[in-house]
Amino acid sequence: MEPAFIWIIVAVILGVAELFTGTLVLAMVAGGAVLAAIGAAVGAPLWIQAVLFAAGSAASIWGLRPFLKQALDSSGDSQPMGTRALQGKEALVLEKVDSSGGLVEISGDNWTAYPLEPDEVLEPGDRVTVVEIKGATVIVWRQT
Repeated sequence: MEPAFIWIIVAVILGVAELFTGTLVLAMVAGGAVLAAIGAAVGAPLWIQAVLFAAGSAASIWGLRPFLKQALDSSGDSQPMGTRALQGKEALVLEKVDSSGGLVEISGDNWTAYPLEPDEVLEPGDRVTVVEIKGATVIVWRQT
């Protein structure tokens, strides 16, 4: 089998694996494999192909990846998602919240809640602020 073809297969496998990781590392190594494939296609010996692969991978990981990662991470409106989006939201106490727990409503969903200060007792109807999310429970603070 042609060495260039082998390098291309390696690059494709790494590119597909990158789809599952999303770290951009495997994509950069795949770029090194493409560079080695070009070297093989022009007839470079195996040791030069290996140097091209290593140098291309390293250069793209430390040179190109930070810029790509920054471009992909900055979506313009860095709105928190998932449970992080709940931090700072207002909640309504549905059942008494004390050191043994309680129930609050956040944006129509019911959550098990604990007060930020263990000796605090929050009564039904109180308005609270979500301070932290710990698993499936929220830590809340009484609004002033």
